[in-house]
Amino acid sequence: MENNSKEQLVNNIKEWIKFDNEISQLRSEIKEKNNAKKMMTSNLVNVMKQNSIDCFDINDGSLIYKQTKVKKPINSKTLLVALQTYYKESPNIAEDLTKHIMENREEQIKETIRRKINK
Repeated sequence: MENNSKEQLVNNIKEWIKFDNEISQLRSEIKEKNNAKKMMTSNLVNVMKQNSIDCFDINDGSLIYKQTKVKKPINSKTLLVALQTYYKESPNIAEDLTKHIMENREEQIKETIRRKINK
C-alpha cells in the first residue's frame, strides 16, 4: 500500500470512529428523550381517554387522540397455532407447513461495519 493511500485509510478510520462516537452519544440522548416522551404520552392518553377528549389545540397544530388496531407480527409459534386451528383433523400438516414456510423465507444479505469497543 502506498504511503498516501495508507495515510488516507488511517484518516478515514479515525473519521469513522469519530462519527460512530457522535452517533452513539446522540442515540443515548434520543433514548432518554423517547423514554420521557413515552411516559408523557401515557399520561396524556389517560387524561384524554378519561375525559373523552379527542383533540387539544396547540400553538402549531393539535394533539389528537387516536386509537388504532394493529396486528402482531407472525412468528413460527403464531403460525403453527393458526395452522393447527385450521387443520384440526391433521396437525401434522400444520407442523409441516409451518416448517416449510419458516425454512423457505427469503433471506437478504446485509453488509455493515460494526465497531467493538474493548472494555
